[in-house]
Amino acid sequence: MAKKVSFFVFWLVQASALLVFFVPFTWPLVALWAVSHFLRAMGLTLSFHRYYAHRSFQMNRVARFIWTFIGVAAMQKGPLWWAGHHVNHHRFADREGDPHSPMVSGVYYAHIGWFLNDAKHDRIEATNPVIRDFSKVPEIAFLDRYFFLPPLMLAVTMFAIGGWPWLVWGFCLPTMTLAHSTFAINTVNHMFGSRRFDTIDESRNNPITAIFAVGEGWHNNHHRYQRSARNGFYWWEFDPTWYAIRTMQAVGLAWNVQPVPERIYAEAKATRERRAKKNDAVSVTEVVPIGLELAEDAE
Repeated sequence: MAKKVSFFVFWLVQASALLVFFVPFTWPLVALWAVSHFLRAMGLTLSFHRYYAHRSFQMNRVARFIWTFIGVAAMQKGPLWWAGHHVNHHRFADREGDPHSPMVSGVYYAHIGWFLNDAKHDRIEATNPVIRDFSKVPEIAFLDRYFFLPPLMLAVTMFAIGGWPWLVWGFCLPTMTLAHSTFAINTVNHMFGSRRFDTIDESRNNPITAIFAVGEGWHNNHHRYQRSARNGFYWWEFDPTWYAIRTMQAVGLAWNVQPVPERIYAEAKATRERRAKKNDAVSVTEVVPIGLELAEDAE
């Protein structure tokens, strides 16, 4: 029953984005969409992804709760559920066991089907490092269990402040665009883009998804070295989540920020030079698999 309710609510919110055609268009409302989309995207990528799943930096309990709350407001379930699945994605990337691989289970299922209605991936095993290390933190466990509260609070607040226009532009539309920006990392970034590293999966870098998912689009970089707090390994790779983490570090709110090791940059250079000599972009099927650092691995 709960799953059916979640299914209905999800699609109701997705469809509600069409109300944008029935409320006034103003540039301040577009700005409201941008704040709601990109701030919540930052909550997902900074806390759910780079903190919980990959331990790429540390932050204090207050900052962790605030960023987690913002991430939960994105309406993509709880932080432990989200991050736990992501760890499994890396463990089995593009192989049987990956919760969302277009190579294994098809595009629709990898994009959204797994998220909505697959009992196989509905719960995370107790041995998962995210569950093991964070499920006993009371405020995080609360947000994971009652993940519907932050988005509900956001929707009510938008309507209370600005009526239907604010509800539509500040909640309905950005919740839809944010959902598909996040899900596109699972599909688009395993089908379209460039491959700087010869990883054992089909992860790819895509600058378009990097914009809307605040830096997550540098997916091939990330699959090569998951421990780094930055996904855009070079200055020209747009990664606002990395900029936020660096800002937090500068003011003492983040520490133990994991860099990209020099050996990874050396590998990127060597691969680029080898491909230039061959005048060939090597397929994933033509290379010897390289090891991938799991989220809990120590340097």
